[in-house]
Amino acid sequence: MKQQFKTFLITGSVAVLTALGVLFAVAKVRHFRGDGEDGAKVWFYDQSAHRLYPAPRYLIPPDGNSDARVRAMVIGFQGLGNKISQIKIAYLEKYSPECKGLLERAEAAHAAKRPFGEKVPSQNSAYFQDNTLVKRPGEASWHTLGSGEARQIMAEWREWRGPAGQPPIISVPSIE
Repeated sequence: MKQQFKTFLITGSVAVLTALGVLFAVAKVRHFRGDGEDGAKVWFYDQSAHRLYPAPRYLIPPDGNSDARVRAMVIGFQGLGNKISQIKIAYLEKYSPECKGLLERAEAAHAAKRPFGEKVPSQNSAYFQDNTLVKRPGEASWHTLGSGEARQIMAEWREWRGPAGQPPIISVPSIE
C-alpha cells in the first residue's frame, strides 16, 4: 500500500509539473505573438534623402508610392552599440508592386480580423523568389531573390568586421 501511494504521488507530481510547463509555454508563445511585436521596428532607407529611419516591422516595402523608401538590412558590430555612426547598410529590399499589393491586402484582412480569400505563397516559394528584390546601397539595379547576385549581396556582410575585428550583428532600431 505504501509503495502504491508513493507511485501515485510521483506520477501525480510529474503530471502537475508537465501541465504547468505546457501552460507556461503556451503563455510565452501568446506573449511573443501578441504584444511582443506591436512595437517592433526595422530599418528603412530613404534613397533620395540618403538616410535611415525606423519603421514598424509590419510595413511592406517600398514605403509609400515611390521606390525611394525601402527596407534596409543594417549591420552593426559587437560591442559598438546601435548609433548611426556605428552601423552599415548591407543591402536594400523591396517587393514587386504585385507582391506588395497581395501582402497589403492580406495584412488589411488580418488587421480587420476577417478571412483572406487569396492564396499567400510561402516565403520560400518561387513567387517570393521572383517578387522580392535586393540591391546594394547606391547601385541602380535590383536583383530577384533567387538570383546568384542576390544571394551574394545577402551573404557578403557576414564577412565584414568592425574596427577591432568584431563580428557583424544584425541591427534593429531601439524601441524608445
